[in-house]
Amino acid sequence: MSENEFYHVRITTKSNRWGDEIKLDLSKEQLTERFLSPYEYGDIITVNGKPIKPDDITRFKINRTAENSARLLPQIIAERKASSGALSISDEWYVTTKGEDITDELIKGSPGYKKSEKTKESSKKEKIISENTKVFVVHGHDEEMKLAVARSLEKLDLEPIILHEQPNKGRTIIEKFEDCSEDIPFAIVLLSPDDKGCEANNFPESAKFRTRQNVILELGYFIGKLGRNNVLVLFKKENDFELPSDILGILFTPFNKGWEMEMVKELRSSGYNVDSNKLL
Repeated sequence: MSENEFYHVRITTKSNRWGDEIKLDLSKEQLTERFLSPYEYGDIITVNGKPIKPDDITRFKINRTAENSARLLPQIIAERKASSGALSISDEWYVTTKGEDITDELIKGSPGYKKSEKTKESSKKEKIISENTKVFVVHGHDEEMKLAVARSLEKLDLEPIILHEQPNKGRTIIEKFEDCSEDIPFAIVLLSPDDKGCEANNFPESAKFRTRQNVILELGYFIGKLGRNNVLVLFKKENDFELPSDILGILFTPFNKGWEMEMVKELRSSGYNVDSNKLL
């Protein structure tokens, strides 16, 4: 937080007749995440552990000061003591009157005034997924595994995108990978025992089979880009095959009998319109 920017929020509600809900000394990020976004999209705002519904809000005020409340309060207390005005309002309330009132800069309507935009964006995303027939397939050296997945996807009227089958167009590998994976909402990553590795001080006694390093890199890329729920990992269940331990048990599906139905289930949950009968 900048030393010169402290944001303070005051919310007046219908249900609280005894005073406003106040939150002081927010950063711009905290203000946006905890107050502005919920207000704009009509979500519940929680202040000091109390949930506030959008339709309960009658006023939402934001001010910005160059000093935090700890520095402002002594000045406020001195001013109140010197004043003959009523002293029933808390000192914190007066912090929300200091500095610059930026409410009109940030609030452009009543609670939920951006809700329709959120709904429209969500519908657009769902439409993109429902109309998309592409699935990115990440693989190692196991050709049989790769072809089985690719052919199953084609039976489901989907298009498997396999990197080495795409034209290079003068691009580096990472450029080609980024371009070819753009706007593809689902990835299937195939882990096969292609390499061997272990800790250097235990070589070669503890060496185990591992998947290719590029496959692990692309697995992490898609988890970060698409989220775990849009990535299916199929692995060959063999002895001494070491799987990535950081996500062990979260995503992995054995590449054995029934894997096709698991793939269909995951594709459907991600919005793909697929018919499992086409695999019969």
